[in-house]
Amino acid sequence: MRHLRLIYQLLFLFGFLSFTTTWSQNSKALADTALISANLSKAANTEADTAIQLYNTAIQTAEKCLREGGSKAYKDAVKRKLIKARLGLGLVFYSNMEYAKALNLYKIALKEAEDMGDTALAAESYFDIAEVYLEQSQFTEAMEYYNFSLSRYEKLKDIASQFWCYTGMGIVQKQSGNYRDAIEFYTRALEKARGNGLSYEEAICYNNLGNVHRKTGDFAKAMEAYQKAVEVFRKLEDETAVSDCLNNIGNLYIDNGDPFRALEYYRQSLKISEQAKDEYRLIIRYKNLAGAYTELKDYENARLYLEDALKLAEKSGDKSFLASCNMLFGKLHEAKNDFIVASAFFRKSVNLYAEIGAKPEQSEALVELANTLLNQKSIKEAIQFAKEALKIAESTGSLKGRLDASLCLAGCYEKDGNPSQAYLYLSRATELKDSIYTVEKYRTIEEIEAGFARSELKKQNEALSQMSMLQKQAIRTKNVIMVLLGVSLLLGIALIWLIYKRIKEAKRETGVIKQQSEEKIGQLSEDLISKERELTSKTIFINQKNQILEKIIGELDELKKSEVSAQSIQHLQVQLKQELSPNAWREFETQFNEVHPGFQSRLLTGYPDLTPAERRLCSFIRLDMNTREISSLSGQSIKSIEVARTRIRKKLGVPHEQNLTNFIALI
Repeated sequence: MRHLRLIYQLLFLFGFLSFTTTWSQNSKALADTALISANLSKAANTEADTAIQLYNTAIQTAEKCLREGGSKAYKDAVKRKLIKARLGLGLVFYSNMEYAKALNLYKIALKEAEDMGDTALAAESYFDIAEVYLEQSQFTEAMEYYNFSLSRYEKLKDIASQFWCYTGMGIVQKQSGNYRDAIEFYTRALEKARGNGLSYEEAICYNNLGNVHRKTGDFAKAMEAYQKAVEVFRKLEDETAVSDCLNNIGNLYIDNGDPFRALEYYRQSLKISEQAKDEYRLIIRYKNLAGAYTELKDYENARLYLEDALKLAEKSGDKSFLASCNMLFGKLHEAKNDFIVASAFFRKSVNLYAEIGAKPEQSEALVELANTLLNQKSIKEAIQFAKEALKIAESTGSLKGRLDASLCLAGCYEKDGNPSQAYLYLSRATELKDSIYTVEKYRTIEEIEAGFARSELKKQNEALSQMSMLQKQAIRTKNVIMVLLGVSLLLGIALIWLIYKRIKEAKRETGVIKQQSEEKIGQLSEDLISKERELTSKTIFINQKNQILEKIIGELDELKKSEVSAQSIQHLQVQLKQELSPNAWREFETQFNEVHPGFQSRLLTGYPDLTPAERRLCSFIRLDMNTREISSLSGQSIKSIEVARTRIRKKLGVPHEQNLTNFIALI
C-alpha cells in the first residue's frame, strides 16, 4: 500500500513538472511571436536604417524560435513571419537599389515558402525576384519569374496581383523591343483593372501603353494615353505617378523634335521627384534634361545634369541607366565635334544595351555610333553598324529606329560614292518619315495636348471659382462676425455701465446702512453705558443702604444688653433682615440682565446645579467685584463668600490654576 502511494505521488509530481515546463515554454513562445509581429509592424512604417534593424531582429528571433522547437502549428506560424521579415527586408534593399542583397533574401524566402507549401508567400517571392531581374535588365529571368508568380496568383484568384504580373511582363517586352507583345500584356492588365474597378491600376496601364505607342511612332495614341493616365493620377493625388507621366510627355516632344516643350514637362516632373527624394526617378529626370539641353546646344547645363545622373546610376549599378548616360555623354561630345570621345561613349553604350538585351536602345546607340564614325570618315565601319541597327529596328517593329538607321545608311552610301544605294535608303527614310510625322498625326497630337491643356485650365478655373466663392463667403462671414463683435461690444459696454451703476448704488446704500448701523451702535453703546452707570449707582446705593442697616442691627445688638426686651429686639432684627432691600435686589437683577443679556439663562442651562444665591454670586463676579465688595453688598461674611466661590468653581468645573473671574466672563 505504501509503495502504491509513493508511485502516485511521483506520477503527480512528474505531471505537475511537465505542465509547468510546458506552460513556461508556451508563455515564452507567445512572447517571442508577439515580439516578431511588433518588429514587422514597426519596420513597415519607418525609415530604411531603422527598418533594416527591426527586420533583422525579427529574423533572428524567428530563427531562434524554430531552433527551440514546438508544435507544427506554432512552427508554421513562425515560418510565415520569418518569410515576411525576409521579404520586407528585401524590399528595403530593393528601394535602396542594393539589388544583390534583395535578390538573395527573396530567393531564401521563396525556398522557405515552397517548402511549407504556402502559395501566397511563394507567389509574392516569385514576383519580387522578377522585379529585381527587371531592374537589372535580365529580361529572360524576369519573364520566367513573372510567369511563375502569375500562375500561383491565378490559383489564388488574386486579381490585383495578376494585374501587376501582366504589367511587369509588359515592361519586360517593351524593354526588349517586343512592342506587339508588350501591348498584348498591357491590354490584359487593363482588362483586369477595368473589370474590377481598379482606377489606379487602369491609369498605370494607360501610362505604359503610352510608352509603347511612343516607341512605335504612334505619337497621337501615346499623348491620348498619357492624358488619361495624368487625369486619374491627379484625382488620386499620386504625385509620383504624375511625375512619371509628365516625364513621358517630355520624351514624346523630344521624339517630335521640340526640346523647348520637352523641357517644360521635364522640369515639372523633376520638381516632384526632388521633393520625394526619389533617386531612381531622379536618374531618369536628370538624363532627360541633359538630352533636351544637348538638343538646344546648351552644353554646360547638359553636362551638369548628366554628371548628376551618372553619379546616381553608378550608385545603383543599373546597366540600363549606365548605358543611357554613356549615350548622352556621346551625344554631348558629338555636338561639340569631339567625335573620337563621342564614339568611345557610344561603343560603351552599345555593349551595355547588348548585354542587357535592350534592343530598341541598342539600335539607337548603333545609329549614333555609325554617325560619329561617318564624321571620322570610317565609312565601312559606319555602314556595318548602321545595317546592324536597321536589322534590330526591323525585328522590334520600331518605325523611328528604322527611320534613323535608313537616314544614316543614306548618308554613309552618299559619302562612299554609291548614289543608288544612298537614294534607296533615302526613299525608305522618306516613306517612314511620312508615316510617322504626317501633318494629320501632328495635328492630332496638338489637338490632344490642347484638349489636355483645356482640361487643365478648366480645372484651374473651377478651382479659382471655388476659391473666389470661398473668399466671398469668408468676407461675408467676416462681416457678420464684425457686426456681431460690434453688437457684443455695445452690449458689453452697456452691461459694464449697468454693473458700475449697480455697484455705485450698492455702495451708497451700504454707506447709508453703515451710517445707520454706526448710529444705532452708538445709541446702544450710550444706553449700555447709561445702564451700567445706573447699575453701578444702584449697587452703590444698595451697598450704602445695607451698611446703614448693618449698623442699625449692630446698635440693636447693643440694646439687647439694656432693659429693653431682648425678645422684641430680636424679632425686630429678623424682620429687618427679611426685608433687607428685596426690591433693590430685583431691580439689580433686571438691570444686570439688560447689560448682560442671556447670562443668567446660560448659567441656568449650562449649569443647572447652581442655586439662586450662587447664580447671584456669579453675577457679582461677572461685574468684576472682589470678595470684600461682594460681602459688603450681600451682607455675607468674607469666609462664606470664599466657601461659596469654591463650591461654584467645583460645579462649573474650573480647575484650581484657572482664574474663576475670567471663566465666568466668557459664559
